[in-house]
Amino acid sequence: MKALFSRLRGRTDTVAEAPVDSALATSLLPLEAPLAPPVGWDTRAAELRARAMDSTEAARQLLQRWQGEEALGRLGGDTLGRLARVLQGAQVPPACELIRQDEGGEFLLVLLEGQVMVERQQPGGHLLRLGEAHAGDVLGEMALFDHGPRFCACRTLSPVTVAVLPSSALRALMIDDAPLAAALLAAFARRLSLRLRQTGARLGALLAAT
Repeated sequence: MKALFSRLRGRTDTVAEAPVDSALATSLLPLEAPLAPPVGWDTRAAELRARAMDSTEAARQLLQRWQGEEALGRLGGDTLGRLARVLQGAQVPPACELIRQDEGGEFLLVLLEGQVMVERQQPGGHLLRLGEAHAGDVLGEMALFDHGPRFCACRTLSPVTVAVLPSSALRALMIDDAPLAAALLAAFARRLSLRLRQTGARLGALLAAT
């Protein structure tokens, strides 16, 4: 958690790097890969003709989807208003690319309603489908944390509703409302950890079958 705070604040604290599993390392982009210019949510929303929704409603739906998050539950009765001040909400049509592979990350999304396909264009041109995201899932958090390029693309399979957290809002939140920032980061980290465990389980099954 301290490492995430340091990265997002732009600090240069030295953090010991954990060893990378060689079976997964080959699927990661090198850190020196050229990074496309970052795209903010306002630009992406205009491209997709997304309809803005009330931020309080977006915050309400997020809390409903994440009602089991202990850290958020401990914040008190004003959590809704505090979240609404930093979140944006949007409704996006189907067949739209919410996140594009290899671009810089300036925002993350929490899927509130609908389905999203997560896919990656391989160097040979083959389109690899990595899975589907559903209500409550987080999209785009990795590039936001490590400032690297987006690893994959996220395309809507149905009309979707999303809560948007810009990177600038998260950085400001760490100064203005550190307890809420910590609770959100804990929720993001738990979902990322779960996704990595699922990926590891699928990889283990594939290796066992060979």
